[in-house]
Amino acid sequence: LQEVTVRASKIKVYHKGDTLVYDAAAFSLPEGSMLDALVKQMPGVEIKENKIYVNGRFVESLLLNGKEFFKGDQSVAMHNIGAYSVKNVAVYEKNEESAALLGDRDDIQKDYVMDVRLKKDYMAGTALNADAGYGTRGRYLGRLFAMRYTNNSRLSLYGNTNNMNISERL
Repeated sequence: LQEVTVRASKIKVYHKGDTLVYDAAAFSLPEGSMLDALVKQMPGVEIKENKIYVNGRFVESLLLNGKEFFKGDQSVAMHNIGAYSVKNVAVYEKNEESAALLGDRDDIQKDYVMDVRLKKDYMAGTALNADAGYGTRGRYLGRLFAMRYTNNSRLSLYGNTNNMNISERL
């Protein structure tokens, strides 16, 4: 028998109803990459000034397993969740909370959200990131991120110190 080479490729993105789903395992990332590196590789996704756009449409909320994660500050999740823990990323329109009472109507605003779904092994756990720094002339830099999460609860701590004239979020 002759040697046979089997090549297969994973589907990076697919539609499931009105949801756009990106399979995280289909993207090649260096070890230790964070969520932002994964999102930057996704087709149709752009990050401009720490804001996420999918196919030109602004993503209002970044969810973690369907729940809000540091509402209003997407960069916290982008720089602190390891890409290795992500199963897939879903992008869809989410009805406001009032839609549960009023029903599915066209006049109710729908938010465009990106839902980061974690692998089963990482659904509950603890995450900790810490950086430190010091330099000449009183220069310093600091950062701390700690999180304990389960399906029913989430406790997060985020800190930041800066005397280096860095304008981007750490």
